[in-house]
Amino acid sequence: MKVEVIKRTENPLLKRVEVEFRIDHAGAPTPRRLEVKSQLAALLGTSEDLLVIERLTSTHGRQMATGVARVYNTREQLEAMEPKYLLKRGLPKEEKAAEAKPEKKAPPAKSESGKGEG
Repeated sequence: MKVEVIKRTENPLLKRVEVEFRIDHAGAPTPRRLEVKSQLAALLGTSEDLLVIERLTSTHGRQMATGVARVYNTREQLEAMEPKYLLKRGLPKEEKAAEAKPEKKAPPAKSESGKGEG
């Protein structure tokens, strides 16, 4: 898997760097977001905690994917600007399960004792 930055834009108003990238994944399926996130963070020289992948798309029949990512200066800026679903999407499965809300309990079954039989 080869990651290449196509376009890099500084956005001083939102205090972030917006990146468009291309992935060549010849002979392999479309890579997982976590794999792309780690390679892209290494390529940009930043921490994975400060990077969010907004979009990762692959075209049918081609061994290439494109995407959009954003890199912030601090974790607080990232959490203030990005939607919660994107933050959750970038987590490993173990962390997603830990953050999941507990399921609602089913209402208690109604008692049949009040009805007459016969």
